[in-house]
Amino acid sequence: MYEILANFLARPAPFSVSTTERLWTDPHIAAEMLRFHLDETSDLASRRPGTIEAFVDWLDRRLPLTGLSVTDLGCGPGLYTRRYAGCGALVTGLDFSTNSLAYARKAAETAGLSIDYQKADYLRDELPSGQDLATMIYGDFCAMAPDKRGLILDKIKAMLRPGGVFVFDVFSTGMFDELSEETIFAPRLMNGFWSAGDYVGFKTTHLYRDQAIGLDRYLIVTPDRTFQVYNWMQYYTPASITEEVLTAGYSEVEIVDFATGGPWSGGATAFAVIARP
Repeated sequence: MYEILANFLARPAPFSVSTTERLWTDPHIAAEMLRFHLDETSDLASRRPGTIEAFVDWLDRRLPLTGLSVTDLGCGPGLYTRRYAGCGALVTGLDFSTNSLAYARKAAETAGLSIDYQKADYLRDELPSGQDLATMIYGDFCAMAPDKRGLILDKIKAMLRPGGVFVFDVFSTGMFDELSEETIFAPRLMNGFWSAGDYVGFKTTHLYRDQAIGLDRYLIVTPDRTFQVYNWMQYYTPASITEEVLTAGYSEVEIVDFATGGPWSGGATAFAVIARP
């Protein structure tokens, strides 16, 4: 146990370990993730409905969605795809969470919306071609290692038709500045999020201040198994994300407020990026 805890508390190199798939493929954790996504009183996994609707509203005003081919990468339970389809877009949703896709399909059917949901890993699988708009929402871009971010920027550039647009959001360095390093543990940490039965959960937060990177690292010990989860997050300034996207071969980058589409006022909030190849 000493070796396990000593290793857990050690400071790993940024993005040196990836455990993203565990969040969406472990049956219990995936169910909890879906529950968090659908919690309309919290911004922990998805934004509240009012913010989502405000985002889609300005996006529809700026890029009228009627008739556009739109793909939402990491669509989850379809909180954005259903709204895109409601605006008249031809929508594809990609995700590798079976639970989330099942919910998304049922919700679309109930609403009478035709949405093409596909189980896929956007980093590994082929993406739909000839798209007018691609979106990636709630910091998905920030959770990827630099080489993966470069890969997805290339893949999205290839999937867009001439004049197409990639719209995504990133977490700001103002949000990073509000973080602090800590180590905590508790029985059933996060109220049973990590396992259905008894367990002890440990969490340590590392901040890489010179790189604006944060890591929440979890160690979960149950009677039957022990596992770790690494949640990495890259934080950006408008200048740093603009440089990264332009370096990937895009021709134009605009920074806007996520909820309004107007100028971003700064501070400890996420902001949206409009990128054109």
